[in-house]
Amino acid sequence: MTGGGRDGFDGELADFRGRVRELEAVRGLPPDRQLRALDAALIELRYAADVLWPRHEEPARRTRADAGAGRQEEQLLRALFQRLPLPVALLEGDGAIRRLNQGAARLLGVGAGYATGRSLTTFLQPADRPALRTQAAAVARGDGDRSVMAGLLAPPGAAAGERWQLTLVALRPPGETRNAVMAVFQAPGHDAVHRPAAPDDAPGGVPGDARHALSAATRETVLLDTLDEVTAALLAAGPGRPDGVLRAVTGALGATLADWAIADLVDDTGTLRRRAVAAPAGREGDGTAAAVRAQDPAQCPVVVEAAAGGVVTVRVRAEDAGCFGRDAAGEALITRAAVASLVCLPVRCPAGVPGPPVAAVLTVFRTGTAEPGEPGEPGPFSMAEAGVLERVARHTGLALGRALGPLRPRP
Repeated sequence: MTGGGRDGFDGELADFRGRVRELEAVRGLPPDRQLRALDAALIELRYAADVLWPRHEEPARRTRADAGAGRQEEQLLRALFQRLPLPVALLEGDGAIRRLNQGAARLLGVGAGYATGRSLTTFLQPADRPALRTQAAAVARGDGDRSVMAGLLAPPGAAAGERWQLTLVALRPPGETRNAVMAVFQAPGHDAVHRPAAPDDAPGGVPGDARHALSAATRETVLLDTLDEVTAALLAAGPGRPDGVLRAVTGALGATLADWAIADLVDDTGTLRRRAVAAPAGREGDGTAAAVRAQDPAQCPVVVEAAAGGVVTVRVRAEDAGCFGRDAAGEALITRAAVASLVCLPVRCPAGVPGPPVAAVLTVFRTGTAEPGEPGEPGPFSMAEAGVLERVARHTGLALGRALGPLRPRP
């Protein structure tokens, strides 16, 4: 067999086709002369089967072998990515998460599947989100590696608000034409890798299972205390004016489960009017509480949805900066108030009470403003807390029903 490589194979194939065309011409000859060409035809068939076909299959075999090696290499890289000793996230240029390794999933407190497709900024304090978006976009454009400081929202095993250094590096995934961004988390000033405490090395010598049971019992106590405080406040308010009822419930929520509690009344014409705001003491002096009180609730999308359709909104992480509207200067109020999580609930009065079906809207905020070294905050609102808040809204509706007027007789 002569010739090497693909060019030699192409030449041999061209010669073979020429000989086949010559053999096809034999069909016009008399039968006795056709038999003499039969041996030549069989030789050509054996040549095609034993030489040409294996030569044709060789590039396909090499391609499959290269693909198999590539898949093995890709699997190895994925395994290494998952076992890196630092928390690492692979991002799109807009900050959306493509993949988290085990350390990053633990740090953010979510499953890797839940995080995929969500923006990494939803896990950061609101004030740090614009910087991450800008720097990630610059890295993806090829403007060089960047580093940014950002505070996380209640990372497990660390105080809420602990700030991390995120190193952003451009990475071109195989077969893609655009850069991805690899984000590496590192606690500033710590050489050791940050890891949540394992059950066996729990602080104070408390076993892991006991520590978890204690944490669950503490959460249950907080929920019971919230219901108790709200019920006591509503009973103390008595069947007075609606404003007194709303001030009582927001005060109780602000003292227990939430950092901010806001109540908007729906009047007989369906107009929303802000009636009570319980703000953290530290926000009274900087004008944030005054801006929330002065805001027209009709400009708050989540409040309008709750009043119009009875929609309960639970934002475990408040990603949409405009969901609670903006102040007079156009700044998003949840950004200004450092809101990490919010719940917005409709308050319905008992059947027969005059007025709209939704008599008021309660909104509660939880912030993420702790600095490093400060005690940890409870983190975003849980579904259990949202369930307690729905009970609070129901109790508030009963109290408002007494304040708004006597029940109309049922038909």
